[in-house]
Amino acid sequence: MGWIERCYETYERNRSEVGVPSTNRFGREAPMLLPVAHTTQKVQVEVGLTGEGQFLSARVLRPDEMTTVIPCTEESAARTSGPVPHPLVDKLQYLAGDYAAFGGTKKLMWEEYLAQLKAWCSSPYALAPVQAVLAYLQRGCLIADLVGDGVLWAGPDGKLLQQWTGPKEELPPIFQAVTGAGQWETFVRFRVGDVPLSSTPAVWDSYTQYYLSTLETVGVCYVQGKEMPTSLLSPYKVRNPGDRAKLISSNDSINFTYRGRFSSVEEALSIGYETTQKAHSALRWLIGRQGVNSGDQTILVWGMADELVPPVTGDSYDLVEGSPGGWAADDPDDVPEFSQPAADTRAAFALRFAKAVQGYRQVLTDASRITVMVLDSATPGRLSIRYYQELSGSRLMDAVEDWHKYFAWEQRYRKIQTEQKGKKTAQTIVFFGAPAPKDIAEAVYGAKVSAKLKEQTVERLLPCITEGRHIPRTMVRMAVARAANSIALEPWEAAKTRSIACALVRGYYHRNKEEEFTMALDETCNDRSYLFGRILACADQLEQYAAYAASDGARRPTNALRMEVAFTQHPARTTDLLRKQLQPYLERLIKANKSTYANDLMLQLLDRIPIEEFNNVPLNELYLLGYASQRAAFFKKQDAAQASNVDEE
Repeated sequence: MGWIERCYETYERNRSEVGVPSTNRFGREAPMLLPVAHTTQKVQVEVGLTGEGQFLSARVLRPDEMTTVIPCTEESAARTSGPVPHPLVDKLQYLAGDYAAFGGTKKLMWEEYLAQLKAWCSSPYALAPVQAVLAYLQRGCLIADLVGDGVLWAGPDGKLLQQWTGPKEELPPIFQAVTGAGQWETFVRFRVGDVPLSSTPAVWDSYTQYYLSTLETVGVCYVQGKEMPTSLLSPYKVRNPGDRAKLISSNDSINFTYRGRFSSVEEALSIGYETTQKAHSALRWLIGRQGVNSGDQTILVWGMADELVPPVTGDSYDLVEGSPGGWAADDPDDVPEFSQPAADTRAAFALRFAKAVQGYRQVLTDASRITVMVLDSATPGRLSIRYYQELSGSRLMDAVEDWHKYFAWEQRYRKIQTEQKGKKTAQTIVFFGAPAPKDIAEAVYGAKVSAKLKEQTVERLLPCITEGRHIPRTMVRMAVARAANSIALEPWEAAKTRSIACALVRGYYHRNKEEEFTMALDETCNDRSYLFGRILACADQLEQYAAYAASDGARRPTNALRMEVAFTQHPARTTDLLRKQLQPYLERLIKANKSTYANDLMLQLLDRIPIEEFNNVPLNELYLLGYASQRAAFFKKQDAAQASNVDEE
């Protein structure tokens, strides 16, 4: 019952948001929190009536006006192809008594619709505007009025046109609104005087109270623990308006959905109608506002009091940018700028990250209840909960901060669009933090990883981020293996894969082995693999520097990179081979009176490896940290030398 109970509580805590237009984190329209016994529908036409039910006018709605809150029954909310009328807003097949006269071919459901609307209008909860709609539709002239007002279009035979055959520039608005389905699929809503029925809370409340009074099946709601009208039909449209998958289904009374354990579906699960309506509405609202969708997978993190939660599927840059004030609220002079290239990038980002975490911790405390949920659908009609966890706000922040602090490395794969001199350009953003799970999936399986495999990888990583669980070793090893084979990758993918693999190795040793490594070069580390990684970086640097000193303009891969895979499997043998291949480059540098620092350092590192460890036992993941840290140290040394030369000039 966990997710239903949490969603129900979320609805109750946010009742003031019912019927209020909502937007997501990108500023786009999102599903609203719906009243009980209501759903949403794309409606193309609005009909205006007088208080006595006389036709005034009609118009085709703009695209931004089409999403409409409509009353529904359990059956109509779950209808697919079966003819079940909605109580107020529906298609011509249900509303128009002259449907057949204008050429309609589907089963006319006008009388069934009217019977349902009459029951509402004759109840104690009836409203005069709704009774005006009933009075108008009983005349059976809806299509004739819409044709007469130029909203719908009939042909010479007096039948509605299936498609427009006239000039394209004269295409009527209705054919643009009802794309691909024809005029027969037009949905119609009503306005009585100045009252738009579909957006009036009084009309919503009227129908909700009426419909709840008609429910006859009563049982104990397993969520609220009290007797109330129950529901057997679960709402859909959970992830998006076109989603037909349901979280709860009990339409199998023949096989073994519940047989063998319960004699009836009601014994297996009993949920109050009002409970399931509110829970599904809250879930739909939350997903629309802050859910992360990737194919069929949806990841949702929310707090009971609608707290701002960190983006658990984002990288450290996303966490900083989405923080609740934090550094942005402080004096701008206290926060150094970071851009590429900048000497203080790491310090600047570290300060912003610390302030972002502080901002989140002010919002998410021990009293905050945070829910993490992953939804996915194996089939179009069934929606499953692949992961569910409830955490306190402080526990979540402890895990998230640990992830972004220790699974961190220099990342250069982010780009943002900037405008310079009227032209949009992509600028690389450098940050020192954890990569996003989707980027980890690409580092592990390649940039062309399938959508399903990427979703599964994100799902495996989610508990590592939100609960602090150990990261799978296989994932780390696969990322390191692809980083070692960088010669087979495009330069941008090789750099991205290597930096992400370093972040995973560092985090793996912190969390799984309780060993700490920093992004800075550890001169005291005598681990065999780490030292061999530094030796590989020296070989790479020596050849690159020799090529640069010769000014031959060559940008070919070095022998060190070409032999990296072999180096990780047979380090001693490959080191001897590399030394022989580097000899011409070393002689070139000596002849040109250039620095041989990389070669000298390589010899020092070789001396630090005990003779019994200088063998062909494959290296572990730490070689990658040694290689990357040593390469960064070389770059830092070069930058310092260049800065010194500039100062002397």
